Amino acid sequence: MKKLFLVFSIPIMYFVPLTNYGQPCFDGYELLFEKGMDSMPYNEFHKLELEFVRSLRGCPAPYFEGKTLEGNDIFLPAFVGKVVVLNFWFTTCPPCLKEIPELNKLVGQFNPDEVVFIGLARDDTKKLDAFFKRFGTFLYQIIPESYAIATNYKVVAWPQSMVIDKRGNVYQTWAGVENGSIQLANEIKTAIDSCLKTAN
Repeated sequence: MKKLFLVFSIPIMYFVPLTNYGQPCFDGYELLFEKGMDSMPYNEFHKLELEFVRSLRGCPAPYFEGKTLEGNDIFLPAFVGKVVVLNFWFTTCPPCLKEIPELNKLVGQFNPDEVVFIGLARDDTKKLDAFFKRFGTFLYQIIPESYAIATNYKVVAWPQSMVIDKRGNVYQTWAGVENGSIQLANEIKTAIDSCLKTAN
């Protein structure tokens, strides 16, 4: 009697690390230095920087993770299917602080199951705690010591805000003091509303 041997084929899954997800698109910033940055006035070069961050629409947002002041873990890929709003800021930046009241109003206008607001601060926890005790709360989920994330996101002017759509792609970026804080908040709201209308 012949014995039958069954051979099972087990698929092997390969997982690609997410640490560089979206980064090549943002690394195009380095090409600006090939345009003769050393020989042009700073204002001219800064215009190129601003044009670059505005051109990032449709680029996958680079991976990042962090821990909030409350101790909650933030893991960007976990928010696919939601709209993510980022704000890069620090406590001694007057334009950053001027935006906070209007940005706080935005948080209350959206369902937290649909929109996530994250504040990426340069300051450490101690400075942030002292700041909030003195000046009040920033309602975004605050990640301290986020300078490395800001570098990856090519923050060229502080404050800098970004809306990421439900697929994890950059929808719109605002750098520096382009408009008043009320207009900025209105534009961010419009961008969020547009992203919410699109399918996952």
